[in-house]
Amino acid sequence: MTVSTLPQLVEGQAAALDVGVSVPCRVIGFSGSDVVLALGAALPEVLEGHVAYLLVESGGKLQAVRGKLGAPVGDELVLRLTDDIRLGQRRLFSRAPVPLPARLTDSAGRTWSTVTRDVSAGGVRVARDGEGLAGELLELELQVGEYGVHAGVRVMRATAGDLGLRFERIEREDRLLLTSLALAYHRRA
Repeated sequence: MTVSTLPQLVEGQAAALDVGVSVPCRVIGFSGSDVVLALGAALPEVLEGHVAYLLVESGGKLQAVRGKLGAPVGDELVLRLTDDIRLGQRRLFSRAPVPLPARLTDSAGRTWSTVTRDVSAGGVRVARDGEGLAGELLELELQVGEYGVHAGVRVMRATAGDLGLRFERIEREDRLLLTSLALAYHRRA
């Protein structure tokens, strides 16, 4: 499949899951090659790890993307894609506009407080008040309720009002927490 013919996936997109029969579903979000689907009907008896196809419309054509089934949880299912896919955005992880208190520290030890404009498992975008240069390494602290997330980040994009930060170092549990925040946002949408 060439890049120009790869289907796109975006949060909220209607699709169908082919497991021998076609089950309507909606893309809730994605984390790398894992796509979380909200099922529109009950699945027939399927086994975790079996091959299934996600059917999506892209460019006016119906296309199938192969993946392996995860265990259904309620009316949701994770499909780990094994075919190439082009996401409807540049990022590999679903991003959600969740404001969280944040604190950044640069290599000189200067610290400033800000707030996230959006979060994902791959990085965050924070409000900028003149600090942070593209390429710079920073330490980030996020407050998620009573829990603190600590990560090393790199400034990937700096505009007049925002800093786009990519995680260079983050604990697995913290990445999963941020994934769950983004997916919870898109479940409600």
